[in-house]
Amino acid sequence: MLKDLTIDELKVGMFVKDIFLKDSDHKVKNQGVVNSARTIELLKKQGVVRVVIDCEQSNFPEDEPDPTVAQDNDNTDVEETSLTDEFERSCDIYQQSAENVKELMLNISSAKPLSMEAMTVLAGEITNSITRNEHAMTILTRIREKSNYQWEHAINCAVLICGFSIYLGFKKNTVQELTLGALIHDLGTAKVSRTILEKQEKLTKNEMSVVQKHVLWGMEMSKREGYSSPILTDMLVNHHERLDGSGYPRGIAGDKISKLSRITAIVDVYDAMTADKPYKKAMLPQAVFRHLLNEKKKFDADIVQQFIKYLGIHPVGSLVELSNEKIAIVIEGNRTDPLKPKIKVIYSLKLNSYTKPVEFDLTQEEFVIINSIKASDYQINLNKTIRDIVT
Repeated sequence: MLKDLTIDELKVGMFVKDIFLKDSDHKVKNQGVVNSARTIELLKKQGVVRVVIDCEQSNFPEDEPDPTVAQDNDNTDVEETSLTDEFERSCDIYQQSAENVKELMLNISSAKPLSMEAMTVLAGEITNSITRNEHAMTILTRIREKSNYQWEHAINCAVLICGFSIYLGFKKNTVQELTLGALIHDLGTAKVSRTILEKQEKLTKNEMSVVQKHVLWGMEMSKREGYSSPILTDMLVNHHERLDGSGYPRGIAGDKISKLSRITAIVDVYDAMTADKPYKKAMLPQAVFRHLLNEKKKFDADIVQQFIKYLGIHPVGSLVELSNEKIAIVIEGNRTDPLKPKIKVIYSLKLNSYTKPVEFDLTQEEFVIINSIKASDYQINLNKTIRDIVT
């Protein structure tokens, strides 16, 4: 028997069949047993106001909980902090991550011995930072340097997968392993010639074949270094597989692709498409969201929707044009009303110049976001601007 409840009536042990978001009669497929009070709190944060439960599948305390799903008191050893308090620490972690991933990649390309223990340490530090404040490190993923793409991509995927898996309610040790997997998921690209990686024209069939070998090379190196857990192996081997079987290296499809690999594929593509590369200009997040939603045969549509809900229509660090002829940076998302995040105004279109940064909560203002823009459109130094407004 199915029963419609408010989110406040949802209890641990109930089996959820569907959820309803605020101001929407549209049901979102999100089935499973509620294993902890924290899961209910996460649903509330995601904007869920009503749920449909299956009474026949509910209240089975003898069932073992999902080992990836966080239980009560998970992450209680990490206290939440403000964006300002966490930002400087997150910058240090991000910089250290960049140096370590760069060194690892260079050692691979020059056939030097590897030391991957630092990756495990960094995965833990990233996880703790994002647990303390989900925005402080995520905002750094919007600062890009084309020449640093290889290591920035690894770090950004780690940051995004870490935050997304916490949002989905995964337990901390799973989150940390996913973060590690993201840091090393493209390890094998270090063995691909930079001539191929930086080629501006379309790759030949032979060149594409070389690029695709990075999956096998990465897996071999990871295994040789003792990093061969089921989660890491799954992420490294399958992050380029697609639901319709069009991916590589094995061309597997459908249910043969795990949820973790589906998540990795979505995050990998999102970060790659929002970055400038030698052969392609960066796309705005909204355009990438549309691409992922339109490719339902390749990417899990439910996970894509959850990922968009997690990041927000305008992810933190995005530049937006406002109806009052100002430009602002998004500093905190709003999952209840995604079009009304917290922002800091930094530029006047009327004066064509920077202004003193002023923070606004768009739920309290009459002006609205018109659209997202690129920093290059107005010669805005996003790196400096973000650091100036947060610190």
